[in-house]
Amino acid sequence: MKKVLTLILVAIVIAAGCLSSPEKSPETKTSTPTASTKEGFLAEIGIIAPSDPLCGMDPNSSIAGFIKPLKEKYSIVPARPDFPVPEGSLANKTFKVSNAYIGVFAYPDSYSAAEALGALKKKLATIGNATGRDKWLGRDALYSAFGAYFDGFYFIVILKVPYDEEWSDMAEYTLNKLMFSMMWVGPSPGKMLGLFMHTRIENRTGRSKIFSGDLLSASGFTPEGARIEVAVYRRGCGGEVYVTLEERIKGLDFREKPLPPLKSRDPAGEIVQRAYFEGNGSVYIELYNGPGMDRVMLLYGNESAVKATVMAMWGTEETSRQVD
Repeated sequence: MKKVLTLILVAIVIAAGCLSSPEKSPETKTSTPTASTKEGFLAEIGIIAPSDPLCGMDPNSSIAGFIKPLKEKYSIVPARPDFPVPEGSLANKTFKVSNAYIGVFAYPDSYSAAEALGALKKKLATIGNATGRDKWLGRDALYSAFGAYFDGFYFIVILKVPYDEEWSDMAEYTLNKLMFSMMWVGPSPGKMLGLFMHTRIENRTGRSKIFSGDLLSASGFTPEGARIEVAVYRRGCGGEVYVTLEERIKGLDFREKPLPPLKSRDPAGEIVQRAYFEGNGSVYIELYNGPGMDRVMLLYGNESAVKATVMAMWGTEETSRQVD
């Protein structure tokens, strides 16, 4: 039974995309980027962030939702942390389940959560030996620490299961059962920049150069050669960012031009606003509402590269023929 549970757990962890480093969308490298919008375009736009990056969401409420399945199965008693804890969380909850200790810590974005998780793992490595993915065997307890995304926040979860030498296998069994109760598979910012994207981000250079206050962002090129800046926000924050982005582009001597009819929906969400501009190069922006999240995208560069990217994402055979 223990082996079966462990295999199921590993599969779910992989599917959920646990946080060992900032989430990344799939990428490949392109050999010859072709974007040619004037140098300094992003600097002229400047940094854009929502006025309230949390968009009114309460991390304590999200923690309560995250541990709800655990509370439905076990009796939970509040407890002071009896283990190393990550730093810099917005909110946290530590409790005891039977003889095990659990802590859940909420973070505003992928970057802060990944940094805190990395530091926590270094602490755990000083008190125990690594026994597998995200597990450490200490002198009298088994530890685990992993990351997850749920309901607008990134979480770091740490577990401690005390044991004696005769019952070390039982400690691992208990640990796996508790972890299994806190594994969520569903939409995430990483999927919004990967599975739910209609283009790839190639030659990726890290987080966005203009978007801030986001859950996760990226900067790079599309396969067609347009430059791309894209960020995922909590639902409701993306609209404010999009409006600011549109206003700043209009202030840079770019004129809005019409696009042919394009698709606006996919199984995960829909485009609620989009615009195309021409000036010293071409610019396309869009606001996409996904499951519980907004995504704001900026494409810029050669007219042909930008239009080709837009058509590849949302065009049909008929509309592709209209854009040349």
